[in-house]
Amino acid sequence: MFNSKSESKSKRVALISRLTIVIFVVTILYILLIRLLNIQVSSYIYIGFIISSVITHFFVFLRKSELAKAVGLLTFNATIFIVASSEPFTTGIHLHLFAAGAIALTVYDFEEWPKSLFFATLSMVLIIILRLWDFSFVEPRLFSDEQAKIFYVINATVNGSVCIYAFLVFSKLNYQVEKNLRENQKVMLDQNDQLVKTNKELDRFVYSVSHDLRAPLSSISGLIQLVEKSNDTMETNQYLGLMKGRIAKLEQFIRDIIDFSRNARSEIRLERVDLKDLVRETFESLKFISGAESMILQDDSQISEPLSIDKTRLQIVLFNLISNAIRYRNPYTNPCYIKLNSKLIDSRLNLQIEDNGIGIHPTHHAKVFDMFYRASENSKGSGLGLYIVKETVERLGGTIELHSVPGEGTRFTLELPIKSA
Repeated sequence: MFNSKSESKSKRVALISRLTIVIFVVTILYILLIRLLNIQVSSYIYIGFIISSVITHFFVFLRKSELAKAVGLLTFNATIFIVASSEPFTTGIHLHLFAAGAIALTVYDFEEWPKSLFFATLSMVLIIILRLWDFSFVEPRLFSDEQAKIFYVINATVNGSVCIYAFLVFSKLNYQVEKNLRENQKVMLDQNDQLVKTNKELDRFVYSVSHDLRAPLSSISGLIQLVEKSNDTMETNQYLGLMKGRIAKLEQFIRDIIDFSRNARSEIRLERVDLKDLVRETFESLKFISGAESMILQDDSQISEPLSIDKTRLQIVLFNLISNAIRYRNPYTNPCYIKLNSKLIDSRLNLQIEDNGIGIHPTHHAKVFDMFYRASENSKGSGLGLYIVKETVERLGGTIELHSVPGEGTRFTLELPIKSA
């Protein structure tokens, strides 16, 4: 995430560095102008400006920003004050003290307001002293009215440019801070929404998991007690068959929980996947489900080359959708089938999985992807399957749509970002 405080500090240091360069260049221009106008000036005055700017820039180079700011402002104020005391007020050299005050208010952030206030006040006091008292630290220099006007225009222009630049930097820093605050606020709101969602899901998850784990275990425990009391072999075998069913349901529920955790925590890992092979392997792994022997798999995939995708997540999606088609087949329909059709459209995998099962009533369409939602009391699943499918598809950056007609069947249409491997 963008570090606004660090960025602001670096921009303020950059401002000091640039201004030292400006002072150096303007000093050279002053020297050339004075020679051109044939004004007698002691060279050490301008050497002071050059040395001050070089020392300040050197401290910036050494990354001693606080020292650079303090030294730069002190030497600049002092040098301008000394030079201004030797010139007529009409040359406008004192105007640079306004620039010094503007710079002081810009190079320090709000947490350092005593420093900025000190240097801004220092500049203001020096201007007042220059205006009220007539004195000179160095030999006074004489300017004609024409020369004074030229220097006033130059000094006013340079001072105005520096003040405007300092104001723009200050405004940009404030804008950046406000922008970062808005971005951080948006991130916090998104995180808060996600946290609320996660808390709700966690509450439902804990409640439903405890219920769905306890129910088959209680059922198995009861069946064991019946087996212990029974002396009839057929009756015992019947009880054992019921136990196997409960255990299978419990194993599927545990698998759903593992898939849920794996999708939520593991990173996306791309690998080469042959879609036809993956579909066939998934269908073969579901042959143990009751009714799978009556299902026909029709894979009409139009994709022949391997794809680059997260194989584990795609297998989770296929496993849940195909197993649902088997569990909710229509026992009065013959043959029962699962049709798969896939194609690439603009680097996206379009995958349709269709069956001719019992279908889903329209009143349930909006909720079938919710956690632990069961469309009926006779539902054979945990209520996690389609929720895991939707979460997994979204984790892959894709979308899923449902179309289902009761008594006719169900079709899921998935779109996933994909690359040719």
